[in-house]
Amino acid sequence: MQNLSASAGKSGEKPVIVLMASCLLGPAAWDPVACHLRTLGWDVVIAPDEGFAPSTPQEAAIAYAAAVPSDYPVILVPHSNAGSFIPALIASRNISSVVFVDAVVPVESGTQRIVPAALVAALESLTNESGMVPPWTTWFDEADVAALFPSPATRSLIEAKQPTLPIGFLLGQLEIEAGWNETPSGYLAFGSTYAEEQSRAEAEGWPVATLDGRHLHMLIDPERVASEIIALARS
Repeated sequence: MQNLSASAGKSGEKPVIVLMASCLLGPAAWDPVACHLRTLGWDVVIAPDEGFAPSTPQEAAIAYAAAVPSDYPVILVPHSNAGSFIPALIASRNISSVVFVDAVVPVESGTQRIVPAALVAALESLTNESGMVPPWTTWFDEADVAALFPSPATRSLIEAKQPTLPIGFLLGQLEIEAGWNETPSGYLAFGSTYAEEQSRAEAEGWPVATLDGRHLHMLIDPERVASEIIALARS
């Protein structure tokens, strides 16, 4: 776990911000936002660790929990499908609030898929003889993927650290206990990719903000994304 300042989480002090990366992409996508938050005086952890490639959703849940401080209050900030793991962390850690960032909002209770049912057939067709699925950025049209990154250099950096995952992880499920959505939460959307999730957040009465961008907008404008995360956490 990254080192935290001596004052992190003390009464009256700022909680620790845990930036949760999708297991499909890896933690490097959060680095620019983490850098900016630290310059503003926040203690920040990025989870899971670089290079982590879970075999099952349950293994991923354990890895996220291991990265979240157990002795400090925490603001969880999941991106993309990292949102699926929020209920397990709320059940096991001192979570003061959650800010979903262009992320999955889990079901209130019951079965939570790691990938949407509509994507399963496409992923199965990509799976090799060893049961591995190619990296996430190869799943989509080249033009759409290129538009996610601020530069070819940034794309190369992120893709070099992107994990290759087994189809078993992607087809896996989590069982969600009721009550997790009683934790104060907010939603930051990048454009309309997660419009359905944003609507759910609004229906829950959460504070919601939208930035005009694509799914990896935290690489395009990390300062604005960091500011919106702080504003939503405070609201």
